[in-house]
Amino acid sequence: MNAKDRIKDWQDESKADLESAIVYIERSRVIHGLFLCHLVIEKSLKAIIVSISGKAAPKSHDIFQLSKNANFTFTDKDNLFINSLIKYKIQGRYPDDSNDIPSKEKSETILKQTKILMQKLHKMI
Repeated sequence: MNAKDRIKDWQDESKADLESAIVYIERSRVIHGLFLCHLVIEKSLKAIIVSISGKAAPKSHDIFQLSKNANFTFTDKDNLFINSLIKYKIQGRYPDDSNDIPSKEKSETILKQTKILMQKLHKMI
């Protein structure tokens, strides 16, 4: 697979994950939906990395490291947002009994922020 195809795959996957996140949150599977929001940003960054390097993206889930690899600097507002997503990345992989599930309103805000940041990242290619 060439770099152009890999970039398209990462972008398409990030869009599909956003659509799935919306469905999960609508069906009250909030943690699963927010976990997918993390993947949306992760995959969008991987598309940038492939566009820069022409090589396969690293097998990493660390958004901050991926942003460095992508030569992308988050705004302070984005940093706060990403830090909030990290919690759901962990909860999605390692559920605990804290029942710390955000409200529907907060979840919808996170969805909107995810979509905005994804679009910003996609435009960089």
